[in-house]
Amino acid sequence: MSFSSRNHRLLAEEEKSTNAAKARSRAMELLAGQELSSGQLYERLNRRYNEQTSAAVVAEMVEREYINDARYAETRAHGLLAAKKSRRAAAQNLRQKGLAANEIQQALDAVYTPDASGEDPELEAAAALVEGHYRKKLEMGRRDLVVAALQRRGFGYATIKEAIQRVESEEREY
Repeated sequence: MSFSSRNHRLLAEEEKSTNAAKARSRAMELLAGQELSSGQLYERLNRRYNEQTSAAVVAEMVEREYINDARYAETRAHGLLAAKKSRRAAAQNLRQKGLAANEIQQALDAVYTPDASGEDPELEAAAALVEGHYRKKLEMGRRDLVVAALQRRGFGYATIKEAIQRVESEEREY
């Protein structure tokens, strides 16, 4: 069952359209607005079109390379790192987008692997969070709250400890 866009009621499977041309047109509209994973496109098409039509249109979009899940995963992972998300939180977000485990792993390896200078992107994200959001709590001596907040965000304890030490050592330098 899914929602009809006009009257917002769920459509039964027998009420869904089988018109592949309309489904293809709808897919192009959706992809023009934003990049989607194949799973996301399938779910959105499934609201109006039956499963076979939706699957056929998604397969066609993949074949024409309008959809590339590996590219989408890596682009999304870069965005999540820029938003200071941990590797674990990024993996969860990518799983929710319907991506395959190997695509997620490859994207995270490409984005969250330390670069040539040896800097760990996840550590940099954690340090930026400590520096910005949690600096006052750290100055008040509430290190436990900072650790707990970063753990809820998916950072590992070793990364958290190093990020806090980095910020505290910068404070001592001033």
